Amino acid sequence: MNETDSPVVSNRTRWSIVGLLFVASTINYLDRASLSLALPAISAEMNLDPTRKGLLLSAFFWSYALLQIPIGLCVDRFQMRWFYAGMFALWSLACGLTGFAGSLAVFIVLRVVLGVGESIYFPGGAKTVSLLFAPKDRGLPNGLFDSGTRVGLVLGGVMIPWLIVNFGWRAMFMILGFVSLGWLVPWLLIVPSRLSPPGTTPGAGRPAEDAPVRRGFRLPTFSRNLLGVSLGFFCFDYYVYLLLTWLPDYLVQVRHVTIMRAGVYSAMPYLVF
Repeated sequence: MNETDSPVVSNRTRWSIVGLLFVASTINYLDRASLSLALPAISAEMNLDPTRKGLLLSAFFWSYALLQIPIGLCVDRFQMRWFYAGMFALWSLACGLTGFAGSLAVFIVLRVVLGVGESIYFPGGAKTVSLLFAPKDRGLPNGLFDSGTRVGLVLGGVMIPWLIVNFGWRAMFMILGFVSLGWLVPWLLIVPSRLSPPGTTPGAGRPAEDAPVRRGFRLPTFSRNLLGVSLGFFCFDYYVYLLLTWLPDYLVQVRHVTIMRAGVYSAMPYLVF
């Protein structure tokens, strides 16, 4: 099949895909926040001091930060249907297997793998939206799928502590990780192999997802706008992830609130977001 034969995705299908991206973003941040909310119970069982807690909390970001640019290159070259599905499966399995971790070293390895899988979240979601919508129509679908990150943190503030209290922290990781694999079924059923926005002909002005792209190596050009956005986002993320990683443990260990109440308090900033 050449690029002119690529099927055009219907309006209903493309919004269904945005809905699946929203659910994936929600799951992504549920898994990402799970360790922070379980940290008081984990540290009590494994006798973790603040230094080891920091090491464990940061392990996710070692791979997540390093892979953002490589993953961005990959989503420009691979079909999103299979690439996103593979990365989703990787992070879900890493989360589920965390429930079997018996040492700090195993915990760290699984968090690093989680970071590898979850690195697809924003580059993959934004790329998929760009393949489904014209530039003037991308704001709403990008906002919708990205809002799943905050929904995941709000939902996690209530659901994760409840799972820990009722089933234990190990079962919590297994439930979050392994149940999430069910998301792959509708994704593989709904998302076509090739993506093109409705109302366009891939071979006549807009390339299909799998159209050959030839790019030679070149140095990146300087952009004040990009630099400003990057610096602003860097400062914003420091604040967000400080809350995401340390706040629940602080509330339990220092303020001596229950894990259920700590989860609710931790969710409040994200409810506003």
